[in-house]
Amino acid sequence: MKDWRPKLASIDDPIADDYWSYETRDGTRRTSRVTIGRPAPLADKKDWYCPILFEHVTDGIYCSYGVGPVDALMNAMYFVRRRFAAFREVQPRAKKPTTGGKRRKAPTPSEAARAKPRRRATSVRRKRRI
Repeated sequence: MKDWRPKLASIDDPIADDYWSYETRDGTRRTSRVTIGRPAPLADKKDWYCPILFEHVTDGIYCSYGVGPVDALMNAMYFVRRRFAAFREVQPRAKKPTTGGKRRKAPTPSEAARAKPRRRATSVRRKRRI
């Protein structure tokens, strides 16, 4: 049986693209890119698909299917909405995470000592008078 599902390497015509910051079930804070593509007809020209890329959630590009373009888009948005409800503290329009770039060098002991706030030494605590 031939695999009828589209094989996509990228979403060429996005209709929505955003970064979400959220907390996973294990407490890890993460930022993921969420991209929804324009619905397109399948090869049979009867049914439609809508591509979804959800970093850290889908393996590559996931497609939702429907009997028409609106149905495929509604199914894609339902997929995204379920993830929104499953995560904690979701913040849409999060800042794009930085990748690569320069790594900070480890501070020298003298720099680390200067960066720490100093506490005043306190002597024995005095009891409060009532």
